[in-house]
Amino acid sequence: MMGIFQGQVAGSGIWRPAGRWFLNNIELVLTAVGIGVILLSGFVASRSAFSLETATAVSATLVGVVHGILFWLLRRRQRWVRQEAIRQIREMLEDLGKNRLQTIKMSLYMVQARQPEQEERTRQSFDRVYQILAEMSTLIDHISEESLAGWRHRYRQTLQRVESESQ
Repeated sequence: MMGIFQGQVAGSGIWRPAGRWFLNNIELVLTAVGIGVILLSGFVASRSAFSLETATAVSATLVGVVHGILFWLLRRRQRWVRQEAIRQIREMLEDLGKNRLQTIKMSLYMVQARQPEQEERTRQSFDRVYQILAEMSTLIDHISEESLAGWRHRYRQTLQRVESESQ
């Protein structure tokens, strides 16, 4: 009873797989429903004053328009989800890079504090670290769906080997 008040519906565990299946196969479900509507409209038209061809053509056009709009909305949502995932990956990589840079900077400062005579080498090390960070930042900024697809294509064999070894 308490679960119902907390937003859980009794038996919701049963509906999750069905809902997931529906969402994974929504294009097929909508196509089947569309064909059913077209056939049903033809059946209804054969029993009414409308001609079979007119009713079927009108219903097929309407189903096509509805399918087009729904598929466009689904693709737009998928594109938005992918772009959001890429944005989050960029932020994560940038944060990881900054954390690593801070570790390197701290190490360089400690070396400089212990060995002040190596100040020029320490400065050069800082410059190199900043150059690497700038390169990493540029790479992170250019991560996109296309660049990930290119990377996957380039390293397809390696990825397949890694996936087969992990199973």
